Formats: sequence, structure tokens, C-alpha cells
Amino acid sequence: MLDDKLIKGLLLRTAARDEGSAQAFERLYKLCAPLLLGVAKRIVGRQELAEEILHDSFTKIWTTADRFDVLANQPVAWMVSIARNRAIDTMARHDVSRVQSYHDDALDDPDGALDQLFDWSESVDDSEDRRRASAWMRDCLGRLQGMERQSLVLAYVQGLSHGELAAHLRKPLGTVKSWIRRGVANLRQCVETCMGTAR
Repeated sequence: MLDDKLIKGLLLRTAARDEGSAQAFERLYKLCAPLLLGVAKRIVGRQELAEEILHDSFTKIWTTADRFDVLANQPVAWMVSIARNRAIDTMARHDVSRVQSYHDDALDDPDGALDQLFDWSESVDDSEDRRRASAWMRDCLGRLQGMERQSLVLAYVQGLSHGELAAHLRKPLGTVKSWIRRGVANLRQCVETCMGTAR
């Protein structure tokens, strides 16, 4: 259970915008992120959207920490309400039911979900190599930032174009293209690193 007194102190230190603000905010994040992520995921039901909501919530906490009313509010409840409201707004703005989450597919059939993303037939002959490559891919997809991962899955599994992705996610086209470019580059680098360490 989170200590309201400790959280309040970290919020006040964050709001001070002095030399120790960044460290206070980092500690605040480490302590509270699991709770806020859980709140968001319960509402939206999808890991990648919950991660985006968590990021947006902490951005708002950082920018509005100086407006936190220490007398009227309990700090943990205040932060939870920010995450909850952001999650509700996301549900209202996004058609989150239109596209399945990568994580939902992965829980039902992790290898099948990866086979939709990548055709292993040309590069992997041996079943052990295939199993290892699948494990690397799952691990590397899990390391991507939420929006990079979601954009790749929507583009390559669901077949959405860049324009459809931008409309679905309600983000600028350039932002979506950047997520896909970065996601592919980070995924490639991660897999190549895994392959290099296995040799």
C-alpha cells in the first residue's frame, strides 16, 4: 500500500521545480506507476493503450503538480483520478474494440500471433531455431514502447494503412509513421542482438 504522506512529499518536491524535482518525480513514478497502469488497464482492457495512458497521466502529473491541493486532496487518489479520467477519455475517443490487442492474441496463441507478423519459412529451417526465433520476437516485441508495438501489430497483423492507423489512433500521420519506423528499427536491432549473443 502506498504511503500518502510520502507521495505527498514527492509531489510537493516535484512541483518545486528545483534541483531535486527530477529525482522526486522518478521515485514517484516508480512507486505509483504499477497502480496507475492497473487502473488504466482495467478500464481499457489493453496493455498497449494502458501504457499510453500511463505516460499521458504522468505527463499531466508533472505539469500540474504545482496545482495539487495538499489540504483538500489525498495524493494517491488525485493521481488515480487523473489516470482513470484519461482512460475513460481514451475509451470515448478510440474505437478500442475494433482491433484486437497483440497481448490478447499472444495469450491465446503466442506462436500463431507471431507467425502472422513474420514468415519464418525462408530463414529458419530447424524447429529449434524456429522456437528460439519466436521467443526472441516475443521478447523483443515486449520491449518496444506501447505505441510502437501497437502500431506494428495494427499495420502488419490487422493490415491497417498508415492513414487508417492515424485515423484509428487519432494521431497525426507523421507521428504514426515515426512509431512504425522506430518500432521496426528497434525490433530489428533487438532480434539481431539476440542472434549475435546466441552465436
